[in-house]
Amino acid sequence: MRRNLRDWQRDDFEAFLLRTHPEIEWHAVLERLVEGPESAYHGHEGMRRLWDTYRTELDGFEVEAEEIRDVGDGRVVLLGRISWRGTASGIESESPFGMVITVRDGKMFRSVDYLSHDEPLKAVGLI
Repeated sequence: MRRNLRDWQRDDFEAFLLRTHPEIEWHAVLERLVEGPESAYHGHEGMRRLWDTYRTELDGFEVEAEEIRDVGDGRVVLLGRISWRGTASGIESESPFGMVITVRDGKMFRSVDYLSHDEPLKAVGLI
């Protein structure tokens, strides 16, 4: 997960894609807020769309990981912060951020994002 995050921060899509399962399902937080909780990107083509959206619609989108925790059953919880600036509006935003990531065959297989630390911890039964 740390390598995936590093690849994201370095804007290295090809390296990032190598660490994602071909059948990945990613429930990105901003889309879930707008489109509903079942909104997701699917497969490597979905990752291309996610990458393009977060690189063109949001300027300087960054994830700062404060903690990455293996919670068993092939799942990892990432707790940290996200920040970005709207490309069109120029408005800067920052928020607490969390992810529950399922790993299969050593690659990201499923991810669900949250705008808090409590929600992902609740999702995996830690609180």
